[in-house]
Amino acid sequence: MIKRRFVASLLLAVPLAFPSLAHAEDGGAKTNDDDPSINALGIGVNQVLKVLQTHPDSATDACINALKEMHAAQDQLSKEEGHENNQDVEVARDVTSSTMEDVTTICGADARTLCRESAESNPKLDAACHALPHEDD
Repeated sequence: MIKRRFVASLLLAVPLAFPSLAHAEDGGAKTNDDDPSINALGIGVNQVLKVLQTHPDSATDACINALKEMHAAQDQLSKEEGHENNQDVEVARDVTSSTMEDVTTICGADARTLCRESAESNPKLDAACHALPHEDD
């Protein structure tokens, strides 16, 4: 349980320390890719993470695992983009996109639960909750 809380805090707190950075190395989702759809998904993921950063223990194990998979996919995409004429870039983008959608769905559910339960008592959380992507986006 302590390890889970530490991992959740680490995965969610790192972007808080570097809010001005907009790429995967800060712990958040990639928003500086050549593919605009990756960037749009990254913005949504980062909005979800902003909510969960207010209370990292609200992130379920499924959310934490989805974040780990997203970070691994983003790392692979960065490696593939570094090679000239690499045909695997599109596959890496598809995998990254899929993992970002998973994070938006899984962690988004955790964020929405937190918003329903606690947003009224926390103005910062309330503002972050209003910025969440809609479930049908």
